[in-house]
Amino acid sequence: MSLITTINLALQALIALANAYTKRLDGEGEREIERLEDEIDSLAANGSPASKLRIERLATRLERKRIARSRDDSPA
Repeated sequence: MSLITTINLALQALIALANAYTKRLDGEGEREIERLEDEIDSLAANGSPASKLRIERLATRLERKRIARSRDDSPA
């Protein structure tokens, strides 16, 4: 096997690894958003002042994550 072929295969492997890592990160971000939404839903059923404060904080965090995600999805 020539050096160029070896380098080409190594680059393809690195690209595949980078793509897999990106998909994993996307999945983790989606799961975190779903977890925040579920927590907001359960707190909304409670209705206590502490729950309302926690909902506001979670909603702020959720909005930041969605904004960051939309920036990541937009073309450079």
